[in-house]
Amino acid sequence: MNTVSFISGRLKARSSLATVSVAISALVMLLALFVSSGFRSAIMGSIVAVSGDVAVMSPYMDMMNEGHSVRCTPGYLRLLEECPGVNHVSAAVYRAGVIRGADGISGMIFKGVDSTYDFSVLSERMVSGDFPDFSSARISTQAAIPLSLAEEAGLVPGDSFTAYFIGEEVRARKFKVSGIYRSPIEEKEGNFVFSDIRNLQRLNGWDGESVSAIEIFVEKGEEPSEVAAMVSHTVFEYSEEGGPSSIVYETRNRFPSVFGWLDLLDMNLYAILLLMFIVSGFNMVSGVLIILFENMSFIGMMKALGMRSMAIAKVFMHKASRIVLAGLAIGNAAAFAIGLLQRCTGFVGLNPENYVVDRVPVEFDWADILLLDAGAYIAIMLVLLIPCAFISKVDPAKTVKML
Repeated sequence: MNTVSFISGRLKARSSLATVSVAISALVMLLALFVSSGFRSAIMGSIVAVSGDVAVMSPYMDMMNEGHSVRCTPGYLRLLEECPGVNHVSAAVYRAGVIRGADGISGMIFKGVDSTYDFSVLSERMVSGDFPDFSSARISTQAAIPLSLAEEAGLVPGDSFTAYFIGEEVRARKFKVSGIYRSPIEEKEGNFVFSDIRNLQRLNGWDGESVSAIEIFVEKGEEPSEVAAMVSHTVFEYSEEGGPSSIVYETRNRFPSVFGWLDLLDMNLYAILLLMFIVSGFNMVSGVLIILFENMSFIGMMKALGMRSMAIAKVFMHKASRIVLAGLAIGNAAAFAIGLLQRCTGFVGLNPENYVVDRVPVEFDWADILLLDAGAYIAIMLVLLIPCAFISKVDPAKTVKML
């Protein structure tokens, strides 16, 4: 058996307070990490489902008229799908419209999509009804509307409404509500009425290969900015001379307020982690000092027998390491228990009008969890070198008399 481990296991130590302190700190830090990761995953997932990670569109695109478009041929789509990091691509047509409701007029952005559009993530945000099916050969008049429009216009699934589109002339189109969903983006430019892409193409006088944007969805774990750079290269090479120009937008740049809120959430997380590191480190320093004072005679005796201060410090650091690891284990167990309970039951709810989601989201990012635990352990152990330096000041001639 290792001598340091053998001796540290027999040291007298009132370690319960230090263990509880580390456990509480670990619990708070991990819960903050779970919630922060959950918010980022839930909100970004919903925003990406609405707008994609990256979009190819005209730099002059104006949702108020039909003046600018990008070409979307099958060959072009295949080239974009073959870019590294791209999961799939989808064409879309945007057009601003006006809807007359019971309490007045509501402005809304219509988004035309086809049968390949993936509504699976947004399906969890359905309030009533379903997303429309655009697989029929006939142009569909079905539309999924955001909850804000449904409340303003007094619409429910099955109702019909007329939308007016203003351009060189005012045009009207009649739609039928297939479903109502809660939009993750309350800004007007991200609060969409989903309709058939062919309907909006006909409204704009476009052919089947003219669209407002080609939305690109990246593989999980890929960095959108890196994928956007590769897509930009493909777009530049494909662009026909004299044809309509295209630029690549990241969703982060299209909705800065939402991502700014997520960045603020991360800042709060860092503040909590720093505070908990300080609290747990301070309590562990106090705990080690108590252990040192309780074993003052032991330190003097070991020095009298020829044991060096560094070796004695290792004994106390080994004891402290056991306390820290025990506290981290208890804190991790409690945090995962609470996190799993919230994930399964959603017992802590939220107002979706303020927080986008209706319950506190929880996400387990294993790399961040391991990094947090390792960082907490290393940081606390480094802080504990301070009280262990006290050992070199102990005079064995004085302390042995206490035996």
